[in-house]
Amino acid sequence: MKEVDHFLAEFYDNNNICKPSELFEAQTDTFYFAKDKEGRFVYANQILVDHFDMSNPKDLLGKTDFDVLRTDLAEKYREDDLKIMNEKIILRNKLELVGDGKGNVHWFLTTKVPLKNIDGDVVGIEGLTRDVRRTENSIEPYSEFRECIDFMQKNFMNSISIKELAELSCMSLSTFERKFKKHFGSSPNQYIKRLRLEQACELLLAGYNIQQVALDCGFCDQSYFTREFRILMGMTPRKYQMKYKEDNTL
Repeated sequence: MKEVDHFLAEFYDNNNICKPSELFEAQTDTFYFAKDKEGRFVYANQILVDHFDMSNPKDLLGKTDFDVLRTDLAEKYREDDLKIMNEKIILRNKLELVGDGKGNVHWFLTTKVPLKNIDGDVVGIEGLTRDVRRTENSIEPYSEFRECIDFMQKNFMNSISIKELAELSCMSLSTFERKFKKHFGSSPNQYIKRLRLEQACELLLAGYNIQQVALDCGFCDQSYFTREFRILMGMTPRKYQMKYKEDNTL
């Protein structure tokens, strides 16, 4: 723990940056984190630590996304972080489906900014990620579609009627499809497909065979599953399993 304490103090002291406010520890629905330029966590509030089933924030410090997340997800986050640091841009309210490593997928709303020292030099990134499951107040656009999203997350492996989803949201079919695509950047059917493919990633990493994964995730056959998986992930299920399974079982 002394090494971790030194690592934390060294980052903030050497870069002449104030440590994060205790306000971040009072959050009940928002993760706060900061990373250095190498992607190592230098701060994480308690609910983020709890999300990773760790007992102490110091357990996360010095680790990277690759140490705590699926490798393909860590690669995406690192790509975002590098873009933010290199281009000095803000990533605002990015709505993401994220697996928790336990076969579940959830919505997270993330904002990340460059972390700068007193001279304006970028020394890392910091961000806020809101887990919509924890939120007590309304969050748009999630709140407007809360019932249908909950329904899709519980039933994505089955056949789902878009008309039924529209009724759950108290909208006409055309209004529902239009507003859903506007808010989430995809049609309801594409959203359902994404849920199925996120679950498929978890099952593939758990060692399930591809045919079983296809059926368990609601695809009519293995060939259709393989085609859709390749479109989203850029590789076949077999290549994905071979590439990432070893990394995620270390």
